[in-house]
Amino acid sequence: MKGWREMIRAFLLDVNQEDLYKLAAMLHRSGKVAVIGMSSHPQSALEQMAGLQPDVLFLDLQLHGLQGVLVAEQIKQQLPAIQIVVTTGSKQHALWAFDQAIVDYLLKPFEEERLCQSLERLRKGSDAV
Repeated sequence: MKGWREMIRAFLLDVNQEDLYKLAAMLHRSGKVAVIGMSSHPQSALEQMAGLQPDVLFLDLQLHGLQGVLVAEQIKQQLPAIQIVVTTGSKQHALWAFDQAIVDYLLKPFEEERLCQSLERLRKGSDAV
């Protein structure tokens, strides 16, 4: 990931359009993140991210077709350096996320304060690299 002084390049994947745009707006307001792509379709997201090379993927695990867990594993194979922040309405995959070294686990509905904490974790992760 780039140094913290540079914008974090993020890709958003969520089947819920309302959540997708709400998160994009929140990230934009933070002044720390450039949303370089977003999708509500897992296969399309996988293809787009290969070319865009984002620093972080904000991933909803509740996806149609490909499950979010499988998407995360495919993305990690395709882009090993990418950081992943899970965004979901359920705590059911929290243990999996911990085992996979997921940067953070944001529960919906999103809260500004909690998102700021997640961005701080991303920053600390980039400083460690």
